[in-house]
Amino acid sequence: MFWLLEQLADKSKGLFDAAERRLVSYAELLERVTALEKLLHSEQKLLVALLGDNSIGSLVAYLAALRAGHAILLANVSTDASLNQRLCDVYSPEIVLCSRARREMPTGYVAAQSPVANIEIAFSQRPLAATMHPQTAVLLSTSGTTGSPKLVRLSYQNLQANAKSIAHYLAIGTDETAITSLPLSYSYGLSVVNSHLLAGASLVCTNASVVTKDFWSLFADRQCTSLAGVPFSYGMLERLHFERMALPSLRTMTQAGGRLMPDKIRLFAEIARQKGCRFYVMYGQTEATARISYVPWERLADKIGSIGIAIPDGSLQLIRDGQTIDCPHTEGEMIYSGPNVMLGYAESRACLAKGDELGGTLHTGDLGYRDKDGFYYITGRLKRFIKVFGLRLNLDEVEKMLESDFHQHVACVGMDEHLHVLIESKAEADAVEAHKRVVSLYKLHHSAVRVRRVDALPVTASGKKDYATVEKQFE
Repeated sequence: MFWLLEQLADKSKGLFDAAERRLVSYAELLERVTALEKLLHSEQKLLVALLGDNSIGSLVAYLAALRAGHAILLANVSTDASLNQRLCDVYSPEIVLCSRARREMPTGYVAAQSPVANIEIAFSQRPLAATMHPQTAVLLSTSGTTGSPKLVRLSYQNLQANAKSIAHYLAIGTDETAITSLPLSYSYGLSVVNSHLLAGASLVCTNASVVTKDFWSLFADRQCTSLAGVPFSYGMLERLHFERMALPSLRTMTQAGGRLMPDKIRLFAEIARQKGCRFYVMYGQTEATARISYVPWERLADKIGSIGIAIPDGSLQLIRDGQTIDCPHTEGEMIYSGPNVMLGYAESRACLAKGDELGGTLHTGDLGYRDKDGFYYITGRLKRFIKVFGLRLNLDEVEKMLESDFHQHVACVGMDEHLHVLIESKAEADAVEAHKRVVSLYKLHHSAVRVRRVDALPVTASGKKDYATVEKQFE
């Protein structure tokens, strides 16, 4: 298991703490994790909520909760406080671990002395909540930062299997060094950490953004060998003229978290070629712990737009009208099978008592086809989700939030990297305020959100929102 730190014999390797500007060896990391693990010890399996960031303290908290046998709900400390409070209200964690970057602890908890620097700990004053299934390990949001109470239930096996597959196809060894360019509470960012811990590789832990000088100074100084990013990250790298950066240690670039436009794939494939490194385009879902497929870097040039082939130990197939599709270039729903498929969803604390509901098979909700070489391509979605800056947003949930706040009818549409909102109102000020609300609550860049006002939302003959007409409002 990647959290069994005792197996990491090379004590000279470990994690570089950007805040302390020092290397924390795996031996020292084990000491910190063990100290918190003892404090978290309980004869019963508990739920621990971690309101964390990319600090060493948050990583220690994550590992300690796993080693103590508890389940851990991962949330970002920078998320709107009301959304994290909602998660705590719905799931009643017995313990809350919180990065000290946060100003306040969720209500209903009493603080205790913490043995870990920069991590606060608090215990619930309520009676012990409903018991949990023994294999439940991690809970992650299904919708980025929307604060949806619907969570993905991941098992210990899910975490281990996905980390193993990723480490295998990316050839992560002990000589690799990754930098935390994505949040720990995001399945992609979490998978980077898990796969490198499994391999006994090194990590540079920082909260710095890829757009800052501090990030790239750290990258160069610590001789990082890989960079993980979502489409927004690569958009920023293009603006920063990434091709001009001198990064001799860089060996691997990976991209997931949404569709990267074909011209951008070509651009960064060429940049990777010039820099002498590998560029992997990948596809995944939180429901599969992170990764589902990848394009081998050697095939990227002739498979632009493909999500690739299934990861090791996993398999993909296409289903249409209940029948498996064997013919190339025939569209169907993509079905993934593998040991990294979640146990199921949770929408309340009581759901955490459930076991494996999917049996290792995931209906992705994505439509696609397979070419003659066995590479898969996505053509659309069955459900109303989009990905913005790598975060998956449920359009229906965003609608409900705005309708509740503004007491107006709202229709949300969009595509990857763009959220479009049409609000039924007589006042232009409502459109302006709705834009501010969405940007602030979901921590999105203002350019990714467009809001327009109409006197009346378009509807179909049956009285339902006419989303096709709504989309035309933004053409």
